[in-house]
Formats: sequence, structure tokens, C-alpha cells
Amino acid sequence: MSFRLTRALTALSLALAALHAHAVVVQGSSFGATAQAGSVKAGGWYQSTASASHGSASGNTEAHAWGDSESFSVHALAWTSENPTLPVYCTVYTCSWQTSASVSVWDTVTIVPSANSTETLDYRFSIDGFRKRGPWAYGSGTTATSSYYIGTAANGWYTPNTRTLGNGNMEVSGSVQARNGQPITLYVFGELSVSAHSGAVADYSHTMSFHWDLPQGWTYTSASGHFSPVAAPVPEPSSLGLMAGGLFGIAVLRRRRGKDRR
Repeated sequence: MSFRLTRALTALSLALAALHAHAVVVQGSSFGATAQAGSVKAGGWYQSTASASHGSASGNTEAHAWGDSESFSVHALAWTSENPTLPVYCTVYTCSWQTSASVSVWDTVTIVPSANSTETLDYRFSIDGFRKRGPWAYGSGTTATSSYYIGTAANGWYTPNTRTLGNGNMEVSGSVQARNGQPITLYVFGELSVSAHSGAVADYSHTMSFHWDLPQGWTYTSASGHFSPVAAPVPEPSSLGLMAGGLFGIAVLRRRRGKDRR
């Protein structure tokens, strides 16, 4: 098998693995959170937080995924070493080292506008991260996608919008208008899925988070009982424990990067 074909098959298998790692909102589950890092899975339906981490025994790969209903944010990181430890029977040109991470959070929110209100609630998903090609990777060596749904259609989150991510910030925004103070049921779903191989990195550990501008006098409840997004991405104290897992993963990544440069 030629070198180019081998690399192409590696890239295809990695993309398929990332696709299969995607969580699915199951009929009847009004909220949930799932995370997968490498082969490690966590969370499930009717859970408000999920966090998973995995590192290969060789130290060639690291993957981290975490998310929660409270801040309604999801984070994912896939890292592969530029200076791998490989078996004696292969080289960076004939072997591939790869990993993936994915995380999903969904919730059902009931909003009660103020009496006779016709105001508008503005919302947005903001996404920040980067992809770096590995020196031994075929193609870009990475995949990174976000899937999301924000709306009032009960089945809308079963077929979410999906975007391929690049470097830097991306924002998706919209609005919901009150109808004479009538309650609004809002279905919210957010997901990140990343993969990397052969020295590449897909780092979306910064955040994919949901924010809204709730008009004064409006109230809301959620199926999870934890949904509490803010207008600006400021972490709540109770979210710090979950975030610490991600920060630990980033610290590991930085240490390994330092070793690779020596």
C-alpha cells in the first residue's frame, strides 16, 4: 500500500471515529450531557454535567472533553505529539497516532415573559479555538465541528445545524419574541467534536458557550434545574471544579509541548 493511500485511510478513519463519537439527543430525554475522550465515555441522559479525559500509555496522545448545563458550555481538546514514541517496526511515515474528543449538552427551558410583553430575547453561541497541522499528518491532520440548535421546535435538536470550525472566534445568534406574556419552551443543544493525528492539535478547550440577554421581568425554569447562562462568559463559582479538569488537561498539553521542543 502506498504512503499516500495509507495516510488517506488514516485521515478517513479518524474522521469517521469523530463522527461516530457524536452524541444523539434521544426521544424523551429533556436534558443530558455526554463526553467522550479517546475510549473513555462519561455522562448520559438526565445528567447535567459530563467530563472525560484519556491519554495513551506511550504519551503520544491526549484527549479531554467536558461540559455542563449550568453555564451551558462545552469544551474539547485532541492533542498528538510531534515527537512520538513509536514501536521499533515503524516510523512517523508508516505509523499513525491519533485521538478524538466530543461533548454534548442539551436542556429544555421554559421561559415566562413579563405580563403582556412583546419584547425580544436575544441569544448566541460563541465558539473559540484553533487547529494546527501535524508535521507527519496527511492533509490537515485534524477535524473540528460544532453542532447546535436553539429554537422552539420540539424535534429541532434531532437535526441540529453543523459547522466546520477553523481558527479564531465564531458566533451564531438569534432571537425569540414574546407573545403577550405567553410561556415559551426553548430547546437548546450544543456539541463539539474534534480529532487529531500524527502531530496535529485541535484545541477547543477555550469554550463553546451559550449566552442570552434575558429582558427584565422575564423568568425561566429548566428540565435540568441547573441551566443558568449569562450575558458574558464569566464562570460561576460552582463551575470552577468542572473547569479545573479542563485546565489540568491544558497544563498537561503545555508540558508535553515543552518536551517535544527539546
